[in-house]
Amino acid sequence: MTMRRWLYLSAIMCLAVAAGFGALHYGTGASMPNPEDGSITAGAYTNEYFDLSYPLPSEWTEDLAGPGASGSGYYTLGTFVPPGELTGTIMIAAQDMFFAAGPQDTAVAMVADFHHAMSEIDGMTIDQAPLQTTMGGRDFHRVDFSGVGLYRAMLATEIRCHLVSFNITTSDPERRAALVTSINNLSSPRGGKAGSAGPPCIKDYASDANVLHKVEPVFGGSVVESIPARIIVGTDGGVKHVHVIRATPERRDEIVRAVAQWKLKPFLQNGRPVAVETGLVFRPTFAQR
Repeated sequence: MTMRRWLYLSAIMCLAVAAGFGALHYGTGASMPNPEDGSITAGAYTNEYFDLSYPLPSEWTEDLAGPGASGSGYYTLGTFVPPGELTGTIMIAAQDMFFAAGPQDTAVAMVADFHHAMSEIDGMTIDQAPLQTTMGGRDFHRVDFSGVGLYRAMLATEIRCHLVSFNITTSDPERRAALVTSINNLSSPRGGKAGSAGPPCIKDYASDANVLHKVEPVFGGSVVESIPARIIVGTDGGVKHVHVIRATPERRDEIVRAVAQWKLKPFLQNGRPVAVETGLVFRPTFAQR
């Protein structure tokens, strides 16, 4: 089996432990970024939503696009490879903490679960037990492991109620160490250290207690899967942005049309209204017989 195939099979196997994959993702509102809107700019992976800029190692480039967001809000944000022979990969991913299928509600829990899963696989060796570290001005939790001739590291941090992870795979332990060190170069696209310039995120803020006016989306036929969405509520309680994470185009458009008309209680911080980001889930419905 070629090194390229080993690397991709390894990355897919490890990431599948953390979350399920989906095929469709949609966003709305050109003025506001969404998690999957990252791109390569001047040799760096830049993601305005997460306020991250990661300079790629010298001559590394973006590789094949990953799958779309899953129904649990798991994104493959980007996969990067070196020039010439494929001796390593870096995959950046994000798990939406509002919709995670498991109990991975913190970076600590995510890395602990990942560590446990890897330790249960025959042929895998844990090279570095989970630890907390600071890289690029952000708190990360890290675990290193190896097997079948490959050396891996997974580092996770929390940004805007997402668990953002850097997943490194290489055929050389020294290269693994160097690639991990490269994460120290994280910065903000706006200048300075990487951070989160978005509004505060609060799970379940769009509950009945806070919604003053609601327009339900109308779906044709039956909906057999839950549809997750994120919204930004403005200081006046109006919905300023709707990002439907996984749905067909028709259902995406209907959710945007309906939710854009919602009115909520303004979120107060220190007695003043501020914008807030929260999540919604539209549950399965079935056509009447």
